[in-house]
Amino acid sequence: MAGRGPYASPQWSRVRKQALERDGYRCRVHGPKCTEAATEVDHIVPWEAGGAWYDLGNLRASCSNCNKGRAARSKHREGWRRSSTRIVLVVGPPGAGKSTHVGEIAGRRDVVVDYDVIADALGGRGHGTGNHEVASAARNAVLRRLQRGEVDAPTAWVVSSNPDAEGTFPHHEVVTVDPGKDEVLRRCREAGRPGRWVGLVEDWYARRGSSEPVGPSREW
Repeated sequence: MAGRGPYASPQWSRVRKQALERDGYRCRVHGPKCTEAATEVDHIVPWEAGGAWYDLGNLRASCSNCNKGRAARSKHREGWRRSSTRIVLVVGPPGAGKSTHVGEIAGRRDVVVDYDVIADALGGRGHGTGNHEVASAARNAVLRRLQRGEVDAPTAWVVSSNPDAEGTFPHHEVVTVDPGKDEVLRRCREAGRPGRWVGLVEDWYARRGSSEPVGPSREW
C-alpha cells in the first residue's frame, strides 16, 4: 500500500521517521526471520483493527521481513473487516431457538454457519454423535474463510451458544435470542434433553449474568 492513501501523506512521513529514530533503526518486532535493521514502521494494533495511524505509541520500527510477516498474518485474521459480507453473530443459550430464528430471516444468498444445521445435514446432531468431529471441521472451515474475508455473500449468520461468543468470532453485529432460563429449561425437559444439556444451559446463564428473557435483540 506504499504510495497510496495515508502512507503517502506528509504526516506519515514525519511520524515514520520519528518512530525509526526513536527505536534507533533497530527492529522491535523480532519475528522468526528478523534482520534486526529497521527500514519500515509497523502498526502494533493494525489499522484494520482500529489502531491509530499516526500515534507514535502504536508504532514501532521493523525490518522488512517482520513487517511483511505481520501484514500477512493480519490479512488472515482481519480480512473480514475489508469484506463486503456483513457478519451477524447470533448468540443465546442452547435450545433458545437461534437456528429457527435465523432460518426465518436469512436470505437465499446468505451464508449460515450453524453447528446444529451442519450436523443435521450430515446425518446426526449433538456433541455425542459420531459425526461431531466432521461437523465441527466443516463449521470451522467456513469460519476460517469468513475470517479471512473469502466468503462472498450479502450476510453471514454465525450461530453460537458459546457464552464468550462475542470475543471468539468476528462480527459486525450481535443478535441475542434468549427466551429466558425458565423457558429454555422447560424446553429441555419437554425434549427429554440429558442432564449434560441442562448443565450447558446453566453455565450459559451463569457466565452471561442474566436469566431474564430478552428475545431477539433487534427488530427485523
